[in-house]
Amino acid sequence: MKLNSMILASVLAAAPAMTFAQDWTGPYAGFQIGGSDIDVDDGLEVDGDGPSYGIFAGYNVQAGTLVYGGELDYDVTEYDIANGTAEVDSTTRLKGRVGTELGGGLAYGTAGIVWATSPELGDDNGYLFGVGYDLPVTPNMTFGAEVLQHQFEDYNDLGLDVGVTTVKARVSFSF
Repeated sequence: MKLNSMILASVLAAAPAMTFAQDWTGPYAGFQIGGSDIDVDDGLEVDGDGPSYGIFAGYNVQAGTLVYGGELDYDVTEYDIANGTAEVDSTTRLKGRVGTELGGGLAYGTAGIVWATSPELGDDNGYLFGVGYDLPVTPNMTFGAEVLQHQFEDYNDLGLDVGVTTVKARVSFSF
């Protein structure tokens, strides 16, 4: 998780002190990079970790200081489980977001559904929840960070309960 903490610190340090009055309503899209820590609850210590990178798109609606919306994202992952015994190739997430303006940016909570693809373990879906923060750097561009917790109960009927904590740095563009 040290890599994840360094990514989050880099995003927040790179954010300029100047902020913009932001209207959060409308579509946005961007790219993200991060890393994950994987905990498999099977009693055999087959945990793992790895980097990810991907794209996302969503739509927000602002009502006063409340901002809500939805987002779809896709990550190519290089998750290594049990020292290479299994890998996760990709994740796709469908998320709802609710937040408020804070410190010139948008602080939000998120929850949704996640799908994971593994050549060795098969494909399965689970749920996720997390928090994030987006800070405008121009009227149409934001830097952000997001921390997500994913849960897969009985992954692909294999008797494996899998938890994945992901930390991401994000750049998005509104249009």
